[in-house]
Amino acid sequence: MDRVMAIANQRSIETFLKSENLKNIKKCRNILYCGHPCSGLRDEKICPPCLYQCDRNLDESIPGQTADDTCLICFTDNLASAPVIKINCGHLFHFHCIEAMLKNRWSGPRISFCFSQCPICKKPIEHERLQDLLQPLQNLYADVQRKARMRLDYEGLMHHSDITTPGAKYYHDPTGYAMEKYAYYLCFKCDKAYYGGEAKCNEMIELPDEYNPAELVCGACSNSRAQSCLKHGNEFMEFKCRYCCSRALFYCFGTTHFCNTCHSNHIYVTGIPKDKLPKCPAGPNAVQLSGSQCPLNVDHPPTGDEFSLGCGICENVHTF
Repeated sequence: MDRVMAIANQRSIETFLKSENLKNIKKCRNILYCGHPCSGLRDEKICPPCLYQCDRNLDESIPGQTADDTCLICFTDNLASAPVIKINCGHLFHFHCIEAMLKNRWSGPRISFCFSQCPICKKPIEHERLQDLLQPLQNLYADVQRKARMRLDYEGLMHHSDITTPGAKYYHDPTGYAMEKYAYYLCFKCDKAYYGGEAKCNEMIELPDEYNPAELVCGACSNSRAQSCLKHGNEFMEFKCRYCCSRALFYCFGTTHFCNTCHSNHIYVTGIPKDKLPKCPAGPNAVQLSGSQCPLNVDHPPTGDEFSLGCGICENVHTF
């Protein structure tokens, strides 16, 4: 997995290098006490450790990265080949590599924050020269945390065994449990995070590499005619998939809501005549389900029609 991420990072960085003027990345002109030139950025308040291990001879707590070591973001050039930056955990990377990594953000449609962690120790990246990139990400992270925890509370899962059992992964950490349990996506229109179902359900369906970010639209932005919640406004408005009894994640063509599965097979489901679509209960890919119980537990129009589920928090609707 690390190698796959490395290849993805390398491609992203190559694109970044072609589009950015790296001449603007000025190398520090200072000469360190040991006589070696500083490998950091110009105008930094504190120079990074010497890449020739001179500082490590005095302080063994300094990470053992040297001038000849490869940057563990681009995996192509050694650290001495470009200005480096020492992030809060002490590890060193090319400044342009870590900047590109933060600008490219996560891969795929689901919001993930792994890219904002140190590739070596996984601690959140912090550095004053990166703050313009980090601040919006930190705000987004706080927003997703807030929404995930709120949903966990409304679903009555604050005392789940994974949270209350000593030794469990998320013992006394309901926020961490909620962040792993729920999947959030970034609305293309309002640039805010919105709920897209449980992560384990969505991970079962691989979205195509060429997915269109413009089709990721929250319930509030995808249909201005949907009635707002008096308590939560438009923030948690959700829609039913047009072709089955599942919560919608995608809003395509400016007209149609799809769940994850139906979106992946949209050519098939949109080609089915409306009178041939299954009746409720309908499963993904327009499959007729047995029984009479709707997976969404709500009354709704026939399959093939658009329908707002209302405020997901107030209605406490659950993903199919």
